[in-house]
Amino acid sequence: MAFEYTLAFPVWLGATMRTPLLTLFICSAAFAQNHNVLVIVADDLGVDYVGAYQEGTNPPPTPNIDSLASNGVLFRNAWANPSCSPTRACVMTGRYPFRTLVGRWISHYANPSPTGLLQPEERTLPEVLDAAQSVYSHALIGKWHLNNALASPDAPRTIGGYSFHAGSLEGQIPSYTNWTRVVNGVAAVTTTYCTTQNTDDALAWIQSRSNPWLCVLTYQAPHIPYHAPPAHLHTQNLAGLTPQASNHTPANIPFYRAMVESLDTEIGRLFSTLGSGVMDNTNVIFIGDNGTVQRQSVAPFNGLRAKGTPYEGGVNVPLLVSGPVVQQPGREVTALACAVDVFSTVIDLADASSGLPPFVVHDSVSLVPYLTDPNQAPLRQFAYTEQFTGSIWPAPNTNGHATVRDAQYKLIHRYSGGGDELFDLINDPWETNNLNNSSNAAVQQARTVLLDEVNRLRGSGGANNFTVFGDGACVGSNGIPIISASGDPTLNGNYTIAINGGKPLSFTLFVFGYSYTQTGAFALPLNLAVIGAHQDCILSSSADVMLLAVTGFTGAVTQFVNVPGTVALAGQQLFTAGVIIDTTAPNNPGGFVSTNSLATTIGM
Repeated sequence: MAFEYTLAFPVWLGATMRTPLLTLFICSAAFAQNHNVLVIVADDLGVDYVGAYQEGTNPPPTPNIDSLASNGVLFRNAWANPSCSPTRACVMTGRYPFRTLVGRWISHYANPSPTGLLQPEERTLPEVLDAAQSVYSHALIGKWHLNNALASPDAPRTIGGYSFHAGSLEGQIPSYTNWTRVVNGVAAVTTTYCTTQNTDDALAWIQSRSNPWLCVLTYQAPHIPYHAPPAHLHTQNLAGLTPQASNHTPANIPFYRAMVESLDTEIGRLFSTLGSGVMDNTNVIFIGDNGTVQRQSVAPFNGLRAKGTPYEGGVNVPLLVSGPVVQQPGREVTALACAVDVFSTVIDLADASSGLPPFVVHDSVSLVPYLTDPNQAPLRQFAYTEQFTGSIWPAPNTNGHATVRDAQYKLIHRYSGGGDELFDLINDPWETNNLNNSSNAAVQQARTVLLDEVNRLRGSGGANNFTVFGDGACVGSNGIPIISASGDPTLNGNYTIAINGGKPLSFTLFVFGYSYTQTGAFALPLNLAVIGAHQDCILSSSADVMLLAVTGFTGAVTQFVNVPGTVALAGQQLFTAGVIIDTTAPNNPGGFVSTNSLATTIGM
């Protein structure tokens, strides 16, 4: 049987709904030691330029970055995305690019091809910390690069959720000694060397803290323009050489080396100035946002398979973690890791998991088990990376590539020309032998498994408009009733909510709400045993609107929902559950059962 309903949200909902949605009724206990968390993101730095990895020929001195390996854990097989903005969105949200639609680097002053921008409805690291009522203060220092020039200059706070920001908004500054520094939305030109200014800003903010903190420090370096850094920051011999500021040519390698060494020197100044009193209480995560910049890669890497490509030179990045959480420091982890894993790792370190709503789909795996247990088995079967243009679905499935690997094989699946490529990374780490057309049964089986993983991820259409969450274990006389949805929950669209497995020909309440944390005087999720149901019957949606329906002969019932064109609804969430009268449900004196819950995100 089917029924129809038109959403009737209060006018104030669009402006105020986000805050209560992020306020959990569970007060998160602070992480036992309340260690600070410092996330350092280097821009365009691959493993070939970090000495600790011992993969590139003659890397520049990087003693301070290397110290993170000797005093912590080096992840050998870590993947980011081929360009910067998608990786930054992954770190910020724990979600793959096809979900956020930040599929490639964002052109700040124009968006010609276009690229998706970070949306306000994404739940970011600082927002999760706040939702968990954690004791952590938070700041983003350095490069933002998740929106274009049409966004507010205060986007790192208004969209990113950080309490403080000082740095640059665009992906590439015009000069390291003449650039626009933005502090909490206020812009001013500075001539201070950018890498130095980023370090100064981080020091000033950290040293003003009296409580535990999260500082995400996103350096511009060693991103172009190529230049000669201040002489006291590096030891490279640049005499008689002239940089070609934006020309990716091997002639710029000496300048790139100097920029990498200068970055390391400033990181060392950050550590030494903070001193052991702070650093001994700080967990540090260091990651590159993509591989080494084009044609700056050194042997055995191929300079034409660097940043911007799905090959190892473009996506295999340094990932180092050091700090009090690490047990038996100075070791290497070969298990697969991804940039999205920084998100859950920070949440785990800050003991803030209660701040992440149960219906949010994310792809992040905490690395903390590797840090605390030297014998931890691999937590990922696959690593995943991708690149595409377009700001609405199905753009990801029309261009670019999706790339996935397991412990041995790697598949580059292209959506627009070029053909797929399959590599055996154990026996062919430099990707010289394409096995995609191999007749070997084991190789083809590996290809099938990897392609199935791509299709599993991308098969959702990228849409997270509907997410089923909560406990679905409430047994009725016709089994466990399950809620689901289909359709187009966008402005002026409509969708259908279905309940299956209910008692045939029984009254059913569709419970609609604006909250998943509170309904009236009761905290959610609410165990309905308090009003007579079985203890496995749980309600996870507030009861702001209830609609009566009747199940059909099979125990199924549907509810059509019309979405009005009110712009304020875009990005907002509606929660729905079903409660079915079922007097013959087992061990259920109350005579009613509940479904699991449905979160619906209203799209544009």
